[in-house]
Amino acid sequence: MGYRTVDEWENFEFQDADVGQIHMENGHLYLELGYVTILPDNSCNRDIRKMGTNELTLQLQQVEIDRIIEEGYKLYDADGNFTKSVEDQELTPEEYPKWMEEMAGGAVYQILRRPAEGELPYEYEIYLDANERTYLAKVYAKHDVEVWERFMNR
Repeated sequence: MGYRTVDEWENFEFQDADVGQIHMENGHLYLELGYVTILPDNSCNRDIRKMGTNELTLQLQQVEIDRIIEEGYKLYDADGNFTKSVEDQELTPEEYPKWMEEMAGGAVYQILRRPAEGELPYEYEIYLDANERTYLAKVYAKHDVEVWERFMNR
């Protein structure tokens, strides 16, 4: 028996979740995540405490990718002297599929959701760490759907 919620994003903690896979299919963005925390207010959580799951699919429906940014950084030597600066780089839409493949094995730093102005009701900011870099994916979606098979104790 599996569990499914719609637009209950606020009843999960995605921080530090493992990224198994990210892919687009039929206009939906799928994030296969491991070790997500399910909060007590979640409609499927019968316990009155934080629970977890080792596999959860976060599906953003009717998604529009606004942009994906590889965040820049500053490099210092062992003595604290500045040596190099790398600016943020925005990926092109042609680079998105390769980026999605490269995110496997990464981690979620944070996922934020807020109301959007426009046709799609939600704006998501997805911060991921992978390959020693941090990325921001800013997307718009109509709904978020969370699907998982079992609860685990935290």
